[in-house]
Amino acid sequence: MPDMLPSLLDANARARRRQLVWLQGDADWARQQAAAMLAATGWQQLLWVGAEAPSPYEPVKAAEVQRRLGSETDAVVFDAFAGFNPNAFGQSVGTIRGGGLMFLLTPKAADWCCYADPEHHRLAVLPYAPADVGHRFVRHLVRTLSADADVIPVLQSGSAFQFDAHIESQFESYFQSPQRGSPLPVESAVTDWKAPYRSLDQQRAVAAVLQALEDATPLVLTADRGRGKSAALGLAAARWLEHHDGQVLVTAPGLDALDALFERLQASLPDGQLSAGIFTHPRGSVRYLTPDRLVHGDGDGELLLVDEAAAIPAPVLSRLLARFSRILFASTLHGYEGTGRGFAVRFRRELQRRAPAWRSFEMSQPVRWCANDPLEQLSFRLLLLDAEPALAAVVRSIPVPQLSYQRLDREQLLQQPTLLEQLFGLLVLAHYRTTPGDLRILLDSPNLSVWVACGQQQLVGALLVVEEGGLPADLTQAIYEGRRRPPGHLIPQALIGQDGLLEAAGLRCLRVMRIATHPALERHGIASRLLTELAGWARQQRVDYLGTCFGMTSDLLAFWRRNGYESMRLGTVRDPVGGTFAGILACALSPAGAGLVAAARQRLRTIMLHQLAAQLAELEADLVLGLLPSAPVELQHSERLELEMFARHNRAFESCEATLWKLCSGGPECWQQAGLAPAAQRLLVWKLLQRRRWEDIALHSDGGRRALVRSLRLSAGQLLRASSIGIMDGRCQDEAQP
Repeated sequence: MPDMLPSLLDANARARRRQLVWLQGDADWARQQAAAMLAATGWQQLLWVGAEAPSPYEPVKAAEVQRRLGSETDAVVFDAFAGFNPNAFGQSVGTIRGGGLMFLLTPKAADWCCYADPEHHRLAVLPYAPADVGHRFVRHLVRTLSADADVIPVLQSGSAFQFDAHIESQFESYFQSPQRGSPLPVESAVTDWKAPYRSLDQQRAVAAVLQALEDATPLVLTADRGRGKSAALGLAAARWLEHHDGQVLVTAPGLDALDALFERLQASLPDGQLSAGIFTHPRGSVRYLTPDRLVHGDGDGELLLVDEAAAIPAPVLSRLLARFSRILFASTLHGYEGTGRGFAVRFRRELQRRAPAWRSFEMSQPVRWCANDPLEQLSFRLLLLDAEPALAAVVRSIPVPQLSYQRLDREQLLQQPTLLEQLFGLLVLAHYRTTPGDLRILLDSPNLSVWVACGQQQLVGALLVVEEGGLPADLTQAIYEGRRRPPGHLIPQALIGQDGLLEAAGLRCLRVMRIATHPALERHGIASRLLTELAGWARQQRVDYLGTCFGMTSDLLAFWRRNGYESMRLGTVRDPVGGTFAGILACALSPAGAGLVAAARQRLRTIMLHQLAAQLAELEADLVLGLLPSAPVELQHSERLELEMFARHNRAFESCEATLWKLCSGGPECWQQAGLAPAAQRLLVWKLLQRRRWEDIALHSDGGRRALVRSLRLSAGQLLRASSIGIMDGRCQDEAQP
C-alpha cells in the first residue's frame, strides 16, 4: 500500500474530513486496488456498491442503498462499472462518517464517456436502444471530478491482478500539488453541548422546537443531510412526553424516513415500547400516520411533527397546517431522495399568509463530518444538489413579451454550465420529487426533449417532454394481456392495459413530464406559451396527441383544461403522500388522436359514474366537475313527469332518486349550460353521484336536509327546462310528442 495512505487517514480522522479516491483503469484492477486499500485500513463498517466484489466483500446493488440511509460506514466503494446511479451515489455519500473515504471505480477519464454503462438499459425506452443513450452526464462527472483539488486521482499503469506500485507516486503527487485543498484542520475536542446531543446546533434546534410547540406557533426546521435533523425531532418528542401527557403524531413520506427519529426517541425513553411506527410510554405515545390519513381526519391530538416536508405536496402541508395548532415542518434542503427548494419558496408563502408569526431554524453544523466537508461539497457539484434557478431580482426585470421560446439542443447544457444549473434548479424548485436521477435523465435519455423560455440570458420557464406510442403489435398484445410492462410509454400502456384501447399503440404521443415557470414570473402565461409552441412543433412532426399525467388538484386541472387538454383516465387509489388521484389528460393533434381521446373519454364517463359512489366517493366535487365527461341524456315521458313532480310539487327525494341520477348523469357541461350555480353543481355531485349522507353534505353547505332538498328541486327544474328547449340535449325527445 502507498505509504502516504496512513498519513491521509490519520489527518482526515482528526479533522473528521471525508475525501474521494478516484481509481481509474480496468474493472478488475480497480476492484483489486480498492480491496487492497480497504484491507490496509482495518475498517470494518464498509459498503461496496456494485454487482461484484473481491472476497471477502459483499456487493450491494444500487437499488438497495436506500435501505442503508441512517446507518454509518467507514468507507464506501462505488463501482461505476456496474453503472453510475446518481441516487445511489448520493445516498452512499450520506452514510460515510467523518474521516472516511469513498472509492470511485471507473474507466480512465478519457475512456469513461465511451463505456457501455449498464445504467443505459434503464434509460433506454423503445424504440431506442442502450447505444442511443447519451454520455453528457458522464462528461459532466469527469469535468467536475477533474477540477476538484480534493479528489485523489489514481490511474492504472500495471497489471490488473497485482498491486500497482505506481499508486505511491500518485498519492505523493496529490500531497505535493499546489492546487490541493487547504491543510486539514484538527477538530477541537472541546464541545459546548451536552449528551444526548451531537452538536450545539442540534441542542439549539431541540430547544427551538419545544418552545414553538409550547407557544403553538408553527416552526420550519431545515438542514442539509448529516445535520441530525431527524434525530433532533426524536429528542424533542422525548422531551415533550417527559413534561406532557398525551399523543404526539408524526408523519413523513414513508415510515422508513423516521428511523432516526424513533431511534433517538427509544434511546431517550428506554422504558417505552416501539412497534410498527407506534411508540408507547407511560406518559403517552408517538404515532406515525401517513399524510393522507391525517388530512382525512385520522389521529387524535393537536401536536404534529412533519419530517421530510419537502417530499410532501404543498396543498397537503397547507391542510395539515389548518388542522393542527401545534405543528413543526422539518425538511432537507439539498437531498438525494427529493428536494426542499420548492418547499422553502412556495410553502413559506403559504405560511406567511396563514400564520404570519411562524418561526424558522436552520441547522448548518454537521454531526457526522466536518464543516465544508470536501466529499459533501463534491457530491453537491456532481449531482447539482445545490442548483438554483436564476435570481428572482434579475428575472423580475425581464419584459415577458421579449422572452424567446425554443426547443433546446442539450449539448448547450454542457457548454453553458450556468444554463444547466438554472434549468435543473428550476425543475427542483417546481417539483417536490425531483432527484439526482432526474439529472441523468435530463442530460442523456434519448426519448426526451427540452423546451425553454429565456430572456436576457436567464432561463425562466422549462418543459420536459418524452416520446410515447408507436408500439409493435406483439408488445401491444402482451401489454393488453398483462404479460409485459416495458419502461416508459406511460399513457399508451395505461390506455391499452387498463382500458383496452388497442388503438393507442400505433399513435404517436408526446407526454409532458415536467413543466415549470420561475416563481418571479408566474401567472404571465409562460407555461401556456411553452405548451402552444410544443403543439405547433408536434403537428409538424405528425404527432397524434399531447398528454400529461399528474396528481389531480383543482388548480392544476384548471390550468391544463385552459390549454385544451381533456381528461382521459383517472386512477382510483389515492397517493398516500399527496392524497391525490392520478389522472391522464390529452390534447388531440390529429383525427386519429381525436378519435382516441373521444373513446377514452367515453369509457372514463362510464367508469366515473359507476365509481363515484364507491372508489371515488371522496373525490373533491370541483375535480368531478372538471373531469367527468358529459353526454346527452334521453328521458322518457314518464321520467319527465316524475321529475316535474319532484321539481314543482312535493314528491319525496327518495322516490325520485334513480331518475334524478339519470337526469344529472348528463354531466357538468349540461349543468353549466342549464345555468346552475357552482354550489348547486357541487350538491348534485355530492348527493346524486357520490351518494353522500345529508349530514356530511350539510357540513359544507348552508342549511340542513330541508334546504338541500329545496336546492335539488330548483336544480331539477332548471335542467328540465333546459332539456325541453334543447339546451341540455338537442336529441332529447318527449315520447308524448309525434
